Amino acid sequence: MRKQFDGHKVCEALSDATRTKIFKYLLQEYPKARKISEIERIFHNSISPTTVSFHLKKLREAGLIVTDGHKRGFRAVQKAVNISFNNNGFQVMEG
Repeated sequence: MRKQFDGHKVCEALSDATRTKIFKYLLQEYPKARKISEIERIFHNSISPTTVSFHLKKLREAGLIVTDGHKRGFRAVQKAVNISFNNNGFQVMEG
């Protein structure tokens, strides 16, 4: 069954460069879950765990990532996401 995404929430979540980088990392690591400390390292520890948590929350709200708790980590919901634009706006689908 294909997951339904809210295209507006997805585009809003991916409009931030930090979230895009986090999401790209989690897509590359799919299906493995990654902890905040591991995600923080992709930024060479230049952002705080609190900032990483904030961005993870936005990605979760858009339905792009899931978690079974902070200690278990975060993972992309699937290996790829396709965003297409047409006369009716845009559509987000599993890749």
